[in-house]
Parts: sequence; C-alpha cells; structure tokens
Amino acid sequence: MNNTFKIGYDAMFFFALLLLITLNVFAAYSENPLFLNASKVIFIPFFLIAFCIKKRIVNLVFIAFLVFSFFGDASGLFLVNDFGTTSSNTMYMFSYIGLIVIGASKFKLVNIDKVVGFYLLGILLINGYFLYSLCSMLNALITDGTEMILFGTKSMALILLVFISFAVYLGKQTKASILFLIMAICFAFSDVLEYVVHYYVYNWSILMLDRLLHIAGLFFAFQYIIETNKVSKGIYDEKDILEKTFSREKIMA
Repeated sequence: MNNTFKIGYDAMFFFALLLLITLNVFAAYSENPLFLNASKVIFIPFFLIAFCIKKRIVNLVFIAFLVFSFFGDASGLFLVNDFGTTSSNTMYMFSYIGLIVIGASKFKLVNIDKVVGFYLLGILLINGYFLYSLCSMLNALITDGTEMILFGTKSMALILLVFISFAVYLGKQTKASILFLIMAICFAFSDVLEYVVHYYVYNWSILMLDRLLHIAGLFFAFQYIIETNKVSKGIYDEKDILEKTFSREKIMA
C-alpha cells in the first residue's frame, strides 16, 4: 500500500511539475505581462502543497524563505512599475538571507582545511570585487539610488549563499549539502538572467531559462529540506531504539 502511494505520488508530482514548467515556457513565449506574473505566483504554493502532502515537518526559517519568495513573486502581479520591481527585489533579498541562515547553521569552520579556507576566502574577495565593478557599470543604467542599493545587497546575499553552500559541501560532502549547493547555484544564475532581461536585452528564451532555473532552485530547496528531515528522523529513531534497549536491559538486570 505504501509502495503504491509512493509511486502514485511521484508520478503525480512529476506530471504537475511538467505542467508548471510548460506553463512558464508558454508564458515566456507569449511575453504577456499578466500571464508572466500570474504564472510565477504559483511557484511557492505548488511546491508547498507537494511538500505538505509528502512531509509535514518544515524548518521555521525555511517557512520564512517561502513567505518572502512568495511575496517577491506576487509583487510583479499586484504592484506596477518601479515600485513593484523594488518590492520584489526586497522580498527576494530577505528570502536569500533566510537561506544563508539555514546554510550558516550547518557550517563549521573546523571541518574546513586551512588551504581550502584561504581558497574560499580568495574566491569571496574576487566575487566581491567583480560585484563592485558591476555596480559601477550599472550606475549609468540604474538611476534610482534605492534600486542600486537593493541590487548590490541582493547580489552580495547571493554570493554569500553560494559561498556558504560551497563551504558546507566541502566540509561534509553529504547528499543534503550537494542539494543545497545546486539550489544556490540555480538561484544565482536565475538572478543574473533576470537582470540581463530587465536591464540589457529582453528575450523570451532568456526569460524562459530564468524561470526554469528558479523552478529548479525551489525544487532542490524542497529536496534539501526533505533530505535533512530524513537524517534528523533517522537520528531520533536511533536514539529511541538505544533508550528502549537501555531501559529493557536495566529492567532485566
């Protein structure tokens, strides 16, 4: 019975995910603003419903990430012009900060070799310099000072997210750390493509790739939470078994 439900759930999730991807491909191809914004709003509810059906344990910080991501997606639908863009970027920035908090809770400096640590620090400094150079170039395109600050802050949050996820992966190299790293990379590339479409050239294929990477990022985020829940449940089950065994031996003694 459990195997039948598992197969049925996996098949339903696959077809629903395929429908979501197809919907966003058509939305990008149509270039209709209302269709584009409406198709993005359903990202978070889709994954949240799928997750709640399969697993009911959710990290509180992860819930905050979902809430901010949803408001970021919905800002383009309910708010217009520059205010909608500013609000959306602000919500996404807070959502990435939530992911940084999740990643930082798994990061332990003692697990990182000193040579690897200096290498990671060098990468972080190089990316910070490139971000500074990019902000200098975009000064001519982004006239709003608030939007410029948001661009720099959100980009720095993404750099830190990728940096922490890579550091956690090097320290643990578990399935959960791999999922978290892939998720961070998907969100980073999605954000880059979003800025390309918004500030440089609008092309439906680039927008479609942006949406697909965003969906992939959310998918791997939920897979990461599912994997960490499995590990936590396994640890708790093991503790329960040990406690029961110890109690039984104590009674027999």
